Amino acid sequence: MKVILLRLDEKRYEIGLRRDGRHDIGPDVPLRGGPGGGPLPHDLVHFAIEDALGIRLGIFGQLAAGGDCGGFFFPAPEDRSKVADAKRSKRVGRAGREDATRSELIAALVGHDAQVRENPDLLTPDEHRRVEARVAELGRRWRATQPGAELVLEWPSRKLRL
Repeated sequence: MKVILLRLDEKRYEIGLRRDGRHDIGPDVPLRGGPGGGPLPHDLVHFAIEDALGIRLGIFGQLAAGGDCGGFFFPAPEDRSKVADAKRSKRVGRAGREDATRSELIAALVGHDAQVRENPDLLTPDEHRRVEARVAELGRRWRATQPGAELVLEWPSRKLRL
């Protein structure tokens, strides 16, 4: 699955998904506005955390498994199968509740300076280093992305079928 982050300006972005039918479930998700305000897109922070820690069913694992993460990532109306999509998303959301919660708690550790605060209750020292390195790497790539351009990230295939 490809995660597309379109940089609109210094604080605003849009996010969409291009799913690969061999590895991901569901149709593509068109670009939609992301929550703005920080130096890094909130969704980029989640991507960095979940990728660095191998979180299977956080936000992006759920999306790759065909979920919509509580209705935030819907395919275009013509690509939807309302009943099947809703059932799958609910099933994926239940299975990933703990992973998504962990991702949210860790994302709250990322300050406006894009630094990851330490919290031994949530992250071991090794996990902290891995998250910090991935946030820094993706942060550099984001800052190099000009307004109007896309940053495309590849979500690793984890073959999740729920």
